[in-house]
Amino acid sequence: MKRRLAAATAVLGLGLISACGGSDDGAGATKEAPGGAFTFGAVLADTTLDPDLIPVRQMVVYTQPLYDSLTYLAPDQSVQPMLATEWKAGEDGDGPFLDVTLREGLTFPDGTPFTATTVLANVKRSQTLKQSTNAPELAGVTVEEAGPAKVRFRNPAGVGDLPRTLAGPSGMMISDKAIDGGTDLTRQSAGIGPYTVKTVQPNRIVYAKNPDYWDPRAAASDTLEINYLTDDAKLNAIRTGDLDVTVVPEQMVTAAEAAGYKIERSLGTENFSFSFNTEIKPFDDVRVREAVNLAVDREAICKGLFQGQCEPTGQFFAAGSAQYDPAFGLTAVPFDLEKAKKLIQDAGATGAKVEIVTVAGNQVMEQLASVLQQQMNTIGLQASVSLVAPPQVVGKFTAEKSVAVAVGASGNTFDPATTVARYVLPTGLYNPGGFRDAEVVRLAAEAVRETDQDKRTEVYRKLSTAVMKDFMFMPILTTKTSYATSSTVSGWRNPWAPAFPSFRGVKG
Repeated sequence: MKRRLAAATAVLGLGLISACGGSDDGAGATKEAPGGAFTFGAVLADTTLDPDLIPVRQMVVYTQPLYDSLTYLAPDQSVQPMLATEWKAGEDGDGPFLDVTLREGLTFPDGTPFTATTVLANVKRSQTLKQSTNAPELAGVTVEEAGPAKVRFRNPAGVGDLPRTLAGPSGMMISDKAIDGGTDLTRQSAGIGPYTVKTVQPNRIVYAKNPDYWDPRAAASDTLEINYLTDDAKLNAIRTGDLDVTVVPEQMVTAAEAAGYKIERSLGTENFSFSFNTEIKPFDDVRVREAVNLAVDREAICKGLFQGQCEPTGQFFAAGSAQYDPAFGLTAVPFDLEKAKKLIQDAGATGAKVEIVTVAGNQVMEQLASVLQQQMNTIGLQASVSLVAPPQVVGKFTAEKSVAVAVGASGNTFDPATTVARYVLPTGLYNPGGFRDAEVVRLAAEAVRETDQDKRTEVYRKLSTAVMKDFMFMPILTTKTSYATSSTVSGWRNPWAPAFPSFRGVKG
């Protein structure tokens, strides 16, 4: 693949942020190593390389080449060994525990050995670092040494979520020395990973192969580039053959195929949905929440807005996740405008003003917000849409609690327990009204206590449909993600969700 992206991405940013080892020539053109380079087009720009400060889980794409986690969540959603070679759950007089055996003989690039002490230091950092985004996932967790290469995790609530949780940022291991020294990891790394940081620019990070990595097959390319591009810039890069793999919107599929790319589509774990503040009128009334759910024709949206490349959803989990109950379908949310209008009238909500907030610039979310606005108005409400920056969506809906409805995408977490806690438990960030459904709370607790992953999946399928009893959540659809892959690429597998690719063994 030709490499013309450096100049293009430089236009998108304001200049060089920093260079962490290595250098850029001229306008930032990358010199290919003899082993070649692999270039990926990311769906989000990066903001940090610190595993404990990742603002949204989708940005883990930038830290994953640098930091091995304790476990690995494969594209088929199976949990596999990484820095941990095996784990076993149990329970004693002190409660549930997970015994983890660590891979031995490994050292960080700074010479620090990877041991049980490393795990303890990392858990403490994740739980106590100011603004840590891993702290919620590790709440209630303690860890103790059980030998030089063994640790025991405990959580009185249960440890069933830990094998998958520890495959994400919460399980990424930072060097003891870097932690002790308070090293700023926002633009440099201190992990055991198949790659090291070469250069960091706005919207573009270049990684170099780590020659001392414990699994030599993982870094199949000598250079890895991750670029964030706008749709227009991405289209130009595809036409010139400057990307090896990227996610493309449906309207760019034909152009990608014409440029010689192979297109593969897959459903993921991302469920586009609306969350309600059940404390704000008229959504404190279950009849209004049901009416809004019934007012949206999910199948028509899939056909009209997404050319059929999506799956309508009427439950909490996305159609591409293992926790989705295929038998439930749209049972709870059949399109029924007349019933929706009557429910609004019965609730005395006719003419009620409703503000919908969503992310400006996200085409899918803007389209869904517009459709919901139209349908709300059709059934008797007075709806408006506010397009704001991502932090403002969170601020207005969860902190200020000033708007009734927010558009989002649930399911972008390594373990379902995190998604459940965030959206449908009483203390959830995206449940600002604190709505409590006893059955959902019971099933959520049961799933965390259960340590058999197959049994956990069955519990979550029950929860996925139980959420719809009170219409506290409004699922819409799971899009099919289109991956454009160059004919020169080998080793690529579509990830379990769009923003969580694995570059292990991938060559451009």
